[in-house]
Amino acid sequence: MNLFRPRKVLRNIKLAAGGVWKLRSLLVSKSTRATADIFLKERQQNLVFMLGTGRSGTQLVSDLLAASGNAIVFHEPNFIEDVGSMERFYRDEALVRDYWQRFRQYEIYRRWARSPEKQVYGEVNGTIRYHVPGIRHVFPDARLFLLARDGRGVVRSVMGWPRFYGPRSTGAYAIAPESDGPYAAAWESMSRFEKICWAWMESNEFLMKAIPRNCWFRLEALVEDYAAAGGLFGEIGLQIGRSEWQEIVSRPSANVSSSYAFPPWKDWQPTHQRQFREICGPTMEKLGYRIC
Repeated sequence: MNLFRPRKVLRNIKLAAGGVWKLRSLLVSKSTRATADIFLKERQQNLVFMLGTGRSGTQLVSDLLAASGNAIVFHEPNFIEDVGSMERFYRDEALVRDYWQRFRQYEIYRRWARSPEKQVYGEVNGTIRYHVPGIRHVFPDARLFLLARDGRGVVRSVMGWPRFYGPRSTGAYAIAPESDGPYAAAWESMSRFEKICWAWMESNEFLMKAIPRNCWFRLEALVEDYAAAGGLFGEIGLQIGRSEWQEIVSRPSANVSSSYAFPPWKDWQPTHQRQFREICGPTMEKLGYRIC
């Protein structure tokens, strides 16, 4: 039995948040920890984490990076544990550091050790966007990037996913402002649409403060401009041919929305357009998006 993989009966977000990762961390032997520490310390400059919000093209960009024969790349590999803990980690830097120190780094080791010839280990992962303090604590030399997508597209996509900010949503699907935040007082009276706008803004503002500007990449540029994709690959030390890039960006992503319950920007109600501008406008401008 593979002790690293939880059984299906453990695929419960509340259980994961409550400590399944702590139980799994106890199964990592001292000798494995010692070997992993050496393995990862020697390679941490080749650790790449590309972080963003949900519905921001993380699956597609993961496919792009994986096209390099010199990298092992994963899309949200510890989804259950990462999502199950997201709300708590959003507010507790000490806990997220503990998570990476005791558990998450050894998950990276076991994956990379299966393909030690790969120069780069990468994750394109929206579920660890609040984990920056933990990643930097364990891997100070790892490279972090921000993957941004136009907020209008993200909000439109998330509006079609009832699990986000629905009447019964909890945890990662209903993260709320901290009590001293500017939106805290109005939160209970805000519409689902406004809360989704806030979530996009909040996530990107957090990442923009944590990641240098030269490490910000926009999804639209990566899929429309081969030179932009080449810039990202160059930063990481990888390469991708034009034909490979074209083939990947031309096919539907495995995680693409098959249909939309919410209209495109031009058909939004004036109220929605106004609310989006008020909540997301400054962040859109920082990321280089224009709202026409």
